[in-house]
Amino acid sequence: MKRYIKYLSIFMLVFSIFVLTSCTYINSLMRIAEGSSQTKKVPNTELSVNYYVDDVLYKNETTKDRNTFNFPENPKKEGYNFGGWTYKDSYQTLEISDLIYKEDTSLNLYAYFSKGTHFKDNLSYNGPYFNKHNLPSFGSPKVLVVPVDLGGNKTDEMLEKIEVAFTGKSDTKTGFESVSSYYSKSSFGKLNLQFEFLKDWFKPAKEPSYYEKYDLKNDKYYETGSGLIYNEFLYSYKDKIDFSQYDYDKDGYIDSVWMIYNVEPNFSDTTFYWAYVTFSQNTSRKYNGCYPRNYAFASYYFIEEKALEQKYGKKLEVYDTLDLDAHTYIHETGHLLGLNDYYDSDSTKGKEGGIYSAGMMDANQGDLNTIDKLLLGWVDPYVVYPDSDNLTYTIGSFTDTNDVILIAKNKIASIYNEYFLMELYTNTGLNEKDKPIEYPSNNVYVMEQKLSHTYYDYGIRLLHINAATTTEYEGKTYNMPMTFLYNNSTTRTLFADTVVAGYNRAFESFNTKKCINNYALFRQPREVIYLTANERYKMTNNSDIFFNFQIDSLSSTSATITFIM
Repeated sequence: MKRYIKYLSIFMLVFSIFVLTSCTYINSLMRIAEGSSQTKKVPNTELSVNYYVDDVLYKNETTKDRNTFNFPENPKKEGYNFGGWTYKDSYQTLEISDLIYKEDTSLNLYAYFSKGTHFKDNLSYNGPYFNKHNLPSFGSPKVLVVPVDLGGNKTDEMLEKIEVAFTGKSDTKTGFESVSSYYSKSSFGKLNLQFEFLKDWFKPAKEPSYYEKYDLKNDKYYETGSGLIYNEFLYSYKDKIDFSQYDYDKDGYIDSVWMIYNVEPNFSDTTFYWAYVTFSQNTSRKYNGCYPRNYAFASYYFIEEKALEQKYGKKLEVYDTLDLDAHTYIHETGHLLGLNDYYDSDSTKGKEGGIYSAGMMDANQGDLNTIDKLLLGWVDPYVVYPDSDNLTYTIGSFTDTNDVILIAKNKIASIYNEYFLMELYTNTGLNEKDKPIEYPSNNVYVMEQKLSHTYYDYGIRLLHINAATTTEYEGKTYNMPMTFLYNNSTTRTLFADTVVAGYNRAFESFNTKKCINNYALFRQPREVIYLTANERYKMTNNSDIFFNFQIDSLSSTSATITFIM
C-alpha cells in the first residue's frame, strides 16, 4: 500500500512527500521549540513545590529565582529504584524545563519508583517520553473521537462501527482488537485509553475542496487543511465540551483528538485524504486552559479495507477474516503516543534492513516491538553487559509476557543509547490473529540450503537499536534533544535493525506483509551463535559486535539464553 510521509517544520510549513508502505506519522519524535528557553521566558514569580513519596510529603522547597530551580536529592525506597518526578496519576518523567516556564506558582510532584531489573544497578531509566505533549502511555487518558462530515455518507451504522473500532472487546466482530483493547493488552494494563465520541457528524464551515487545497499550499501559514478543521471543531464546541478533561498529564495541552472523516482515502494523492498524525501549531487560543496539539486524521473506510481492496484492486494491509478492521487506527494511535514508523520511506537513501514488517509500527500487524514498549515505559528488560554477574536468562514469549533482554557493551545510563534487544518472538498473543511469522511450506522462503526447510512459528529475534538523540533540527541547535539521530529511512545507520539468522538478498527485497521466518529468527539449540565474527553486522562505529550467545533451550513459551562476552 503506497503511503506518503510529511515533515512539518517548527516555524513554517515545509512538506516533503515520500512513498511509503504504511500509514504515516508526521514529525513523530520531535521536541517542539516552544518548550525551549530560546522561545519562552521564565516567569518572574516564586515557585513552591511539594514533593511526595507514596503520597507522604517528602520535602517542600520554594525558589524565588526560577533560573536556579533544581530537584531535591533523589528519595530512596527499599527494593526499588527512583525513576523521576511526575504529576499525580500520570507517568511523565519531568525535566526542569518542564516546570520553570509554567505559570503556576505552586506544584505537587510525586516520586516514581520501579522494581524492574533494569533499574537495579544496571540502567537508569530515562523515559518514556522523548518528545513533549504526546498522548500519555500510562493510566487512563481520555481521547475524543470526532466524526467529520466531508461530503460522504453519514449514517448511524457508521457511527456505531467507529465506536466498535475504538472501544470494542476482543471477542466482537473486529476479529482482532479495538484500539483500546489492543493497547490495554500490549501494555499489560498500564495504558487503558478511554475513548469518548461526538455523537453526530461535525460539519466544517467551508467546502471540503478548500481544506484539501489548503493542505497543498506552500505558503506562510502554519496549519494544514486538517489542522484548520481541528481548530474549527475546538472553537465550535468551546462552550459545549470541557477540553481540559483531555489533558490527562496536566501539561497545558490537549493530549490527542481523533478525527474520522466520511470520504474514501485517495490512493493517487495521500497528502490530505489519508491516515496520518500531526500537530496543530496554533498557540493563539486556549480551550479550557489547554492549547490544541496532536491529532489523528483518517478515513472511516479504513474500517472496511477489504471492501476497498475489492473495489479498487489495491493491495492493502487486508486481513481477510475481518469485517471491521481497526489496524490502521491502532497504528496511528501509536504515533499519538510518540512512536515512529520503521518501514523504509525512501529506498534511494539509508541502508537495507529494518524490522522486516514484523510489528504494528512497520506493517500494521501484530504487537508493538520491544523498542516501542521500552520507549513507552512498559517493559523492564533484563540488562546484560560484559561485567554482569549473571549471563544466563530465561524469558517467556515477548507478546505474552513482555520479557526482553537488553544487551549493552557498557553499563549504560539511559535508553537513549546503542544496544541490542532480544526476545522470544511467537505467533501468539497480539501476534496470533495476524501471524507475522509465516511458516508453511513456501518456495520463496527456501533460499539457502544451510537453513532447515522446517518452519516454526517461534524463535529468537535480535534487534540492534541506536536510539542516540541530537539537539540539531532543521539547521538549528537547541538546548534540548530534538529528535533521534537515526531513522529507518534516510540515515546510513538504522534506528532499529534485525540481526538475522541467515541472509540472502532475496530476503532483503522480499515484498510481502509476512516475511519474518527462519532467516530472521535464531533457532540453533546448544551451539554458540557467533556474532563477533559476523561481517554483515557491526556496531555504529564499525567495530565488531561485542557478544556471542547460545540458546540453551527453546520452545514456543520459553527460552533460556547464555551470553558469551
